[in-house]
Amino acid sequence: MTLSVELSDRTAALLAAKASANGLSTEEYALLVIQHDLAPEWLQQSWTSSEEAGLDRLSMDDLDAEIAAARAKRRESRLQPGS
Repeated sequence: MTLSVELSDRTAALLAAKASANGLSTEEYALLVIQHDLAPEWLQQSWTSSEEAGLDRLSMDDLDAEIAAARAKRRESRLQPGS
């Protein structure tokens, strides 16, 4: 689907500046904004809590380490008696 939107010069400049700051084209950034707005509420809440906890700034290596640690903790709790 192709969508055309009329924007004021000021709004277009703001959109272009935000896109550039994120290393995206204006079109790519606008699509991200729309997709974010249409995301289910639970996913938007997850993004918000991740940002608040600073998890949105982790590298892929850091994320992999966090996941591995959580999985190890879960395995450990399953092996403990009374769990």
